[in-house]
Amino acid sequence: MSKRLFLKIVSNVEANDSWFQEALDARGRKGFTPLQKVTSAIKQLATRNTPDENDEYLHMAERTSRECLEYFCDTVCKIYASEFLRRPTSHDMALLYEAHEEKHHLPAVASQDLWFWHAFCGPPGSQNDINVLQQSSLFLMERNGTAPKCPFYINNHLYKRGYLLVDGIYHPWSVFVKSITYPHKVDEKKFKRQHEVARKDVERAFGVLKAKWGVLSRPMRARTVGKIRSVVYTCIILHNMILKDDENAIAPVHSRDTPVEPALDDTVLDELMDEDTH
Repeated sequence: MSKRLFLKIVSNVEANDSWFQEALDARGRKGFTPLQKVTSAIKQLATRNTPDENDEYLHMAERTSRECLEYFCDTVCKIYASEFLRRPTSHDMALLYEAHEEKHHLPAVASQDLWFWHAFCGPPGSQNDINVLQQSSLFLMERNGTAPKCPFYINNHLYKRGYLLVDGIYHPWSVFVKSITYPHKVDEKKFKRQHEVARKDVERAFGVLKAKWGVLSRPMRARTVGKIRSVVYTCIILHNMILKDDENAIAPVHSRDTPVEPALDDTVLDELMDEDTH
């Protein structure tokens, strides 16, 4: 994270949450500055160290360090989630199609700039991909009619919805594109190779996220589900902010779509689950 971005975050957090503003404590002495509080929070996210690591260096108690992290995560989500944890808009989808087709020769939605376009955290216990999908809100916008329009053509055939590149565990839905398990023809082998290359963008994004924010690599059993969710979302938001600050984002400008009134359509789910729809 650049110094410019860090100072911007400190300024915004201080302006939106009075807890980060410098004030006098019960003894009439000055408390910790916004720089110290935000530094403590980001350091805990990045190094996965315990909250009492600042006891000697900053003379910051374990409780204060824990509060720094909790307040910081809540404030970051409140300020930045609408832009840096947004669902892709029509403008975003157009740029993603163009960038992905140029690199992988497939107009897929996977983003090779490592930007996270959807996050869902919270299901308890041991979960697999199918269980998480059934509980997430990934396709809620499609069902209530508020999803952005992102049609595309392949072989002169119109596909009205975007699709996701997945592995073999998922159901054969119309929005899921799987690889060919045992390709025999030249075209099938080429498709399998391009599909696997494109899916590596997603795997690489998770690797970079966990390497950048060490807190994601350690157990967080001492926290509630809500606090764990806030920590995960904060790491993703900061990850996307760094991509934009480094000018590596494919769609750095948040161009909003025209608001649409939600209208639940029961036929959409049948279309999503029907592999012959496309």
